[in-house]
Amino acid sequence: MFDTEQQDENTYPYLEGRVDDVMATEPLIVVEDEPIQKLIEIFIEYQFCGMPVVNSKGNLVGVVRDSDLVSIFARKEPATVKSSKVKDIMHVPPFTIGLGDTVQKAVSKMFADGTRFLVVIDKNKDIVGVVTRIDLVKAIRFREDDN
Repeated sequence: MFDTEQQDENTYPYLEGRVDDVMATEPLIVVEDEPIQKLIEIFIEYQFCGMPVVNSKGNLVGVVRDSDLVSIFARKEPATVKSSKVKDIMHVPPFTIGLGDTVQKAVSKMFADGTRFLVVIDKNKDIVGVVTRIDLVKAIRFREDDN
């Protein structure tokens, strides 16, 4: 639990660290040809807000978010969902951030992209993790005001 007595009027919050300090490693991924029913099962079981999507070769091709899934019911004919695949609803291009990027950059990118998570990639563009908004909260620190 957060200790509210720790913060007083002479302290202020700031972000510290890099994405690899707070990210989740070895994220679950979904293949673009998976049926949406499988995606629903994964979202419910793991309580995810989104995940990376790869092609049959394992290359990152998109992301799929809970909002992408729910938005199919805003269409006039949601009955087409029965035969839909993940690739039919995924967001392209994927929302990504580099392994060594700062937490501040991740926060800025999330809000600019309007997403709640980013896929963390290395120099080779391989998936190495996922960072969510709640992961970024872990990077908040408090500093004494010098004035």
